[in-house]
Amino acid sequence: MSLSVYFLDNNGEDVEQQTCLNITHNMNKLVDECGKLVGEDHYELIWIPDELFNLPNGKVPVKLIINRLPVLINDLIENETELTKYLPSNGWGTFEGLICFLCNYLKECYINKDSFVYCCR
Repeated sequence: MSLSVYFLDNNGEDVEQQTCLNITHNMNKLVDECGKLVGEDHYELIWIPDELFNLPNGKVPVKLIINRLPVLINDLIENETELTKYLPSNGWGTFEGLICFLCNYLKECYINKDSFVYCCR
């Protein structure tokens, strides 16, 4: 089970991406705990941005997400020691993999800044 992130144009058609954005659901606990630690909606931003912004899935403008991703990445790095206890015990998912996913997500948001985010969960 994983989360896949896609970008859609104004007509709801897929936008070509340079990177496949996919992360195991096993990492959502760590992201959620990071958000709780710093008082941010980090889990919602990544897994359910449609609910966070009260918009249909696929209609969340990239501009609502792009400025929040660096904050999340920073919060994860700043709190890595505290958050490692939330790494999945089954080994499916790493801190480094999560950071890489988020950096690629940020890159794709920059490239596709006029698009909309669709999360396949």
